[in-house]
This record gives sequence, structure tokens and C-alpha cells, in this order.
Amino acid sequence: MKIRTIIVDDELPICDEIEYLLQSHADIEVLEKFDQSQAALDYIAKNKCELVFLDIEMPGMSGLELAECIGTMDYKPLIVFVTAYEEYAVHAFATPAVGYITKPVTQIKLTKVLCKVRDLLPGVCKEPKTVQKVSRVTVFKDGRLCPLAQQEIIMAYVKDKDVFVRTEAGEFAVQMNLQELADILCDASFLRVHRQYIINLDFVEEVIPWFHGSYMVHMRGIKGEDIPIGRTHLQELKKLLGFR
Repeated sequence: MKIRTIIVDDELPICDEIEYLLQSHADIEVLEKFDQSQAALDYIAKNKCELVFLDIEMPGMSGLELAECIGTMDYKPLIVFVTAYEEYAVHAFATPAVGYITKPVTQIKLTKVLCKVRDLLPGVCKEPKTVQKVSRVTVFKDGRLCPLAQQEIIMAYVKDKDVFVRTEAGEFAVQMNLQELADILCDASFLRVHRQYIINLDFVEEVIPWFHGSYMVHMRGIKGEDIPIGRTHLQELKKLLGFR
């Protein structure tokens, strides 16, 4: 069964981007794209679809208002909100929406929400839960987006709620959370050692015993900063580095 889908966003390039990303999912069929809520509502009233990707901030009728209208219909498609603002999530949960994703939309975010959509739709074959592996990570550098080879990454970490990677060339921000980054790091040298840190084992210069049986690691190329090892990750680190 194909999941008939429409995309509603007042920025048509974003509609095109979502449609492009959805091409990787064979069971998704994009029927139409709209930059006006009323036009989308008129279409849904006359044509059956199973899924709507819906921007919250729309001119005229907002995405939240459109979702409320859809909720009164006899045939209700599932709604996934797409928003640039995290604070809208609270309002989204007061509607018939099944989830939301924040901009910029990525393949990882889409894949996660589509797993939930498939679980909610009867007769839909569940795709195996595979994680896309890539050889590069896109980072912000001098105001530009630049692909960075994974082997250049010394470590990744959370700082002030944002995620950064560190290389010998410096510190760069990435557009994903730490778990999403961990999911795409395909090199076996990467290890999550703490809820706020991922390290590249090839850059470990020293393992330092600390208080109460804990450890810190010193990374080559990183001065004046040692990385704590979470207790739940310590045994795996010992096994990979060959010490007890």
C-alpha cells in the first residue's frame, strides 16, 4: 500500500526539498504540494490521502488551524508538523498531529517520523529499520555548509544545547543532535563515551584514572580538556582499547 501524501508549506522550495527526501521511501507517494492552507484543505476534502506534512506558520489560515479542520473530517489523514520553532511543539500536541519535525528537514528526521506513521496505518508494510550511513558530516564553516570527512573528526560534543565536532582545524557546529550524529558515524573508531561526548578512538592519546574508579581520556590535538567516561560506557572502552 502506498501512503498518499501532500506537503503544505508557504515556502515551495521547502516543499520540493521534502518531496526529494521522500523519494528514498518507496511506499510514499506525494500527490500534491501547496503553499496555501485553504487550497490544501479544499484538496483534502475532495481527495483521500493518508499523510500531510504541514508547516505551522502559514499565511492566512495557520497550520494549527488547518489541522483542527482536518480533525473534524470523516476521513482524517495523519499530520506531521514541520516547523522552524521548537516552542510550537507544545501547541502541536494539542492537535490531531502524530508528530513534528524541526527545520532543516533531514533524512534522519523523516525516517524516524515515518516509522511512527507506518505503525499507525493498517495495511502498510513496515520497512526494516535501517540507518543511513554516510562518509561525511556537513558542518558550518565561515557561514557556509561544508562536508567534512569523518576520519577528520576528533570528537563530537554538546555545548549550550548545540552540537559541535572538533577537528585539528577547529570547532564546527552541526545541524543534528548527538544521537543523530552517532547514528550516521559509520567508522568503527567512533564511540559514545558519555551522554555529551562521542570520541574517535584513533585520537585517544591517554586514558587517565580518576576518582572512585572513573576515567578521563585525553585526545590528541585537544589541549587543556579531558573527556569524562560515563560509567555505562567504561567497559566497552576498556574492551576496545585493551585494558582492564
